[in-house]
Amino acid sequence: MKKFFMKNLYKLLLNRIYNPFFSTNIKPLPLEIYEDTKCLVIAPHPDDESIGCGGIMKLYPKHFDVISLTHGGDERAEEMKAAMDFAGVNSLKMLMLRDKHVIDGQEEFNQIDISDYDIIFIPYIFDQHKDHKAVSILLDNHLKTTKHKNNLQIAYYEVWSTINMPQYYMDISSVIEDKKTMINFHKSQISSKDYAGKIIGLNSYRGLLKSLDAVEAFSLMDVNNFRKIVSKLVNDI
Repeated sequence: MKKFFMKNLYKLLLNRIYNPFFSTNIKPLPLEIYEDTKCLVIAPHPDDESIGCGGIMKLYPKHFDVISLTHGGDERAEEMKAAMDFAGVNSLKMLMLRDKHVIDGQEEFNQIDISDYDIIFIPYIFDQHKDHKAVSILLDNHLKTTKHKNNLQIAYYEVWSTINMPQYYMDISSVIEDKKTMINFHKSQISSKDYAGKIIGLNSYRGLLKSLDAVEAFSLMDVNNFRKIVSKLVNDI
């Protein structure tokens, strides 16, 4: 079953994503956050928000609400609260979905009010964690029945896998140490893995795209294109 999945995944990647861009160089643009832009970061677990979006949240804290789909217990909840307090975000909410079973939480996910947001940030659909992949499916199903702005954008962020061809970036050079601090608030998670060092390394590497010290990279799309991508993946694999 695993070999069948991987064979079809590679076929999908070649046919749907890589082939159209063999002769094209994507030139990422700066992601604009305007005075009235309202953003939501959806994190499958406490720490994903800081790893993928810590810089942009620290730069524009009052534009961001954050939701963690899983709770992770009192220790992880306190760690996330401390990180988000340090970031200064507008609000934090934690759901109670089961770790490694986020895909089963559609009913709870559907209670999220997304009607007022301009950008929703979620993990990259090819991220190598099943809970991270699940967020795209849950959001796609939610969009079928809930109200949202006509110009709503979905932004993929990086945690466990890099985005192949990011179209947008945020210069986080001025807050890179703050992002590191946010990640390190999640003490239960960094005891065995140097998440801060690794992701800051990725952010620094991404900075080469625009000759900057560090950037966060994103793949941004409208709802129609987001739903097409999720539909193709679900139907073709």
